[in-house]
Amino acid sequence: MDARATARELKRQAEGGRPLEALSQPAFALLRRSSATISGVSFDEDVRQMAVRMADGTVIHGGRMAGEEHLRGARFLTGYLHTLSHGGVHLIASDERQALEEGELAAAVYGPLGVRVGVLREGMDAEERSAVYGADVTVGAYRRFGLDLLHDRQALTPRDDARQGVSAAVVKDPGHVLIAPIVEPLMLLEDDASPVEELQKTAWMAATLRGGQDYSIDTERGAVRLTAQGRKRLHDAFGVTDPASMETLLLEKRVMEAVAAAGCYAQGRDYDIADGTVVPLAAGTMPTGVRLRGGLLQAIETKEGLPVSDTQWITATVSVFEFFQRYSRVGGTSSAEVVFTAELEELFGLQVHDRRGPEELKTQQQHAPQMAAYLALNRQIAQWDRPGAQQRTELYDVRDRMGEPLELRALLHRLVETAVREQIRLGDGDFRKLQRQFGGSASELPLEQPSDTMLTRARTVCDDFLATDPDAQRRAVQSVLDQVAVYQAQAEMYYRDRYWPDELATFEEELTAVHDSLRTQFERAVARHVLHRD
Repeated sequence: MDARATARELKRQAEGGRPLEALSQPAFALLRRSSATISGVSFDEDVRQMAVRMADGTVIHGGRMAGEEHLRGARFLTGYLHTLSHGGVHLIASDERQALEEGELAAAVYGPLGVRVGVLREGMDAEERSAVYGADVTVGAYRRFGLDLLHDRQALTPRDDARQGVSAAVVKDPGHVLIAPIVEPLMLLEDDASPVEELQKTAWMAATLRGGQDYSIDTERGAVRLTAQGRKRLHDAFGVTDPASMETLLLEKRVMEAVAAAGCYAQGRDYDIADGTVVPLAAGTMPTGVRLRGGLLQAIETKEGLPVSDTQWITATVSVFEFFQRYSRVGGTSSAEVVFTAELEELFGLQVHDRRGPEELKTQQQHAPQMAAYLALNRQIAQWDRPGAQQRTELYDVRDRMGEPLELRALLHRLVETAVREQIRLGDGDFRKLQRQFGGSASELPLEQPSDTMLTRARTVCDDFLATDPDAQRRAVQSVLDQVAVYQAQAEMYYRDRYWPDELATFEEELTAVHDSLRTQFERAVARHVLHRD
């Protein structure tokens, strides 16, 4: 029996329920034959045993007994077992160079078996990316996988099922892929014209605030916090009527950035101006991690009287925790001196099989205090990440469902019915619009519950609305939801800066309030769009 016929038979057995442990021996023999003339990868019994563990969701530190050729063989065998049992797998590396090397060898090993390999690269068009994700094995850097996920979330056309159907991942060097990105989530940024007049007003307001009374500055983090007194002064000055609104949040954010620009950063020390552009100085006092984005650059430009750049808005974001929750099975190999066992087990729920001996563990023991401190920081970051991650998941779940016509219809029915009930309960001006839309007399409808006739008419309006151009209507609803996601990202960044690191409960409370408010705004905006074509 040739290699491809054997591979098809193994696939049939896997689909029939034969366990991976039993499949590992013939799969191992198959890959060993297919790679007999390939350098850079090795298969032996130790490789097979590692692969069985990894396929079950374990990260293995090979120790001295396993060189990179053996670890690569274990990753490739694990990946092949996943193609048999789960239909596909993502092989994830820490950077593009490693991904290209891994992908080239994977194609050579899997090719004789008829297993298709796709490698993610920078600059691929949509058709090329779709083909790569449609392969049995997709190889790429973590950052590329994550950015593709974010672009998928924003796409106005239904997402490629091939990208969503893979439930297993094999990771090369989890320390760099899972642990290192914890501090900085992946983001998509979009330029938007800055509101120059508002920036000038907030700069004026910032100049009137008093340090210690109206605000405090954390110079190590470059973060400004308004006090309760400062918030009241700001709200009074700008006539704020809804302290919990997104508009108020953005106003406070701009004022705090103006305070930071005036009080924390100075020309010649933290930045210079070259050809009308603000250029950060490496030797300045700007804290590590503070970047000129999200409004700080615009605040400095306003202070210096320069032309104001476009603001970069965070339009989509994903943390490493969110990203790896997509997979039901995650395994991998580590060869670094230090393996982040506690982080991988606690934060990602992964098992770690560490095969190093006492001599090899000396380095890790020497760094035990630093490792403990690092784990504490990562644990804290994970706690602060969860509320936003849950809220983003809720938004994107709604967005995904809108791709299905029946789901979109059900969503619009629910939102419009809610709007009808709410306007009747409130009895405000919008209710008269609803009367004109549906007909009937207010006296005929009980205040607590609209009549079945009224709700039936509302559903009919939804169906007529969708019948005109369902794709256009879906895109219109998605655009509203996308704006909600942008505001959600700004709120998360704002409140994280404001309350980190000691006020997690307040952060969660404030972020939840904004999320609830944005959800209500979304529902009302969609209902108005359907009922009144505004």
